[in-house]
Amino acid sequence: MEKISVIVPVYNRLEHLRALCICLIKQEEQPYELIISDDGSSENVIDYIEDLLPEMNFKVKHVYQQDLGFRKTRALNNGVRESEGDILVFCDQDLIFPETHIKNIRKEIRKNIFLMGRPHSTTESEKDRIIINLEKEKSYTEIINIIPKEYIDSVRKTLKRDRNRRILNTFRLNKRGIKLVGMSYAMYKENYIAINGYDEKYMGWGLEDDDFGNRLIAFGIKGKEFNYEPIQLHLYHPFDPTKKQSANEKYYYEQKEKILKNKQFYCEYGYNNTLMQDKTIVRILNKAGGKK
Repeated sequence: MEKISVIVPVYNRLEHLRALCICLIKQEEQPYELIISDDGSSENVIDYIEDLLPEMNFKVKHVYQQDLGFRKTRALNNGVRESEGDILVFCDQDLIFPETHIKNIRKEIRKNIFLMGRPHSTTESEKDRIIINLEKEKSYTEIINIIPKEYIDSVRKTLKRDRNRRILNTFRLNKRGIKLVGMSYAMYKENYIAINGYDEKYMGWGLEDDDFGNRLIAFGIKGKEFNYEPIQLHLYHPFDPTKKQSANEKYYYEQKEKILKNKQFYCEYGYNNTLMQDKTIVRILNKAGGKK
């Protein structure tokens, strides 16, 4: 059976990572491994998840790089380089999901597509209640009932629009199809490597996921919406005022034209040839060894 690696980029806010780990423990089909791709957190990962490690029947790896500013692209490439899976499941550290998440990804994933989720973003009070309920081992169905029905319905409408875009694209009535959004997506590792992963010239917040999605599409990888209920949730965190405008806009639009018009899908610095040479530290946090 093909192995599944879950890759989670993190930078502090590790109480959210703990919530995601609880969701992974509850999976009907657990992944082969969890890779925590750390962009230089000052908080200690072990402090937040040590008590959960005995329950994790999958490998847990912590891949750490020095904090030299926002380098999510390099952190993600680090995680993929250390992965042993055939299928990559990417999750923001603020994401939680139902007990069937991994099982459904295996059911729906195909080569030359990326699966993409549309999580609902919670309020601060909803987030607090959700974390309490997760720690009490409540089911995901009970947890999602915290969210007003009209908000869940709005996410369903977005997923329906994604499905319509995909169908129109199949019949060449829509040029692009589904746009990749970085919170929740999955693909085959060979497709990630084919475009050299994330472009590490994106340093600082913004547009790195858009560029990655553009290059997947230029290579011929099509998007498909996650087709299951209940929906995923994105846990509230305070807005970072430094993220109002991306430092990468000029570079992004220069690259976008080359990518989509000239099919230049392979980035200069990425998975195969990292831009910066600072050391990456890899630790195995448990001895589970990917039992499932």
